[in-house]
Amino acid sequence: MKIVVVGSQGTLGNALTKFWNDPKVARRLAERTGEALQTKRDEIVPLNLPDFDACSRMHVLATLDAIRPDVIVNAAGVNKIDWLQSRANTARNLHEHAVSNLKAAATQSHALLVQFSCAEIFYRNRLEHGVQDERAVASTTELARKSTPTFDSPELTDLPVDPCAPGFHEYHVPNPASVYAKTKLESERVAAEAQDSLILRFSSLFGDSTPFSSGNLIESSLNAFRRASTLSVLNDVVAEPVWTIDLVCALKSALSLNVRGLLHLTGNSRATPLETIQYVIERTRVRGKNAVGISLADYGVSAPHSRFKVLTSQRASDYPGLYTIPTWREALNDFFKWREVQLDF
Repeated sequence: MKIVVVGSQGTLGNALTKFWNDPKVARRLAERTGEALQTKRDEIVPLNLPDFDACSRMHVLATLDAIRPDVIVNAAGVNKIDWLQSRANTARNLHEHAVSNLKAAATQSHALLVQFSCAEIFYRNRLEHGVQDERAVASTTELARKSTPTFDSPELTDLPVDPCAPGFHEYHVPNPASVYAKTKLESERVAAEAQDSLILRFSSLFGDSTPFSSGNLIESSLNAFRRASTLSVLNDVVAEPVWTIDLVCALKSALSLNVRGLLHLTGNSRATPLETIQYVIERTRVRGKNAVGISLADYGVSAPHSRFKVLTSQRASDYPGLYTIPTWREALNDFFKWREVQLDF
């Protein structure tokens, strides 16, 4: 199978390109699914700026027509929510027009289009224990996208959620508030129009960063600890950190089981960023390092950010043998074992 990875030098794209055929991934996949160890290697074709511009339709069509892939994986995008809030055209180009171009190329090559999305499309502006938040549910994932409300002034919209509430599943109606979230949801709609598509949502990402990536909580915090002894970390946002390697395994598993449509990738766990970094300190046994909580309001943001980015899945059970995402603590433990990191601050 020939697989094109668009955005191959970002955090997720780099993991897909570098580890897709890695024996350690094959072993992890076999151990967590109970399936036989797979040794077949696929052909991975990495594409990234400046040599490949997904926003140029003629360039995309010509390049992918020459490659004739079986699968096009779009791992490109920008997740800088505040930066994109004042750059709506940039967000649309990256998350809508680029996906439209890849959709056309997938149709031309009769390829499967894989699009990644996020939990930011479910907006909740504050956490409150004991509150009951109302959630609209649709009969299909397509109808859920079409039923999406619009927020002209999200800062005036009060949508509290209990931090222990169930996560959002595939049939919950999204309600994106930021430019980033709105264009990510639109990228889903465009991808779903392809003749053959798979859309994978996850909460938050961690893994090895690259010069082309915008970083992630774990890597950024580890780097910051080299310069400071105490970090201020968000304590009023709930999410689920997912390791890039587990996303690689999940995609390999989904392709082998011919999964299509929308699927949430989750280990059914959650934590605040503060809890995550406190666990990193405990797990790595570093001395003299500390993390203290700070609210999103005190941290300072210019775009509406969802405080609740927890997902669950109603569709995963439709595919027996599908790779199961580990909890965030399990994933972090495996991440440090995988890297065999020796932290010296």
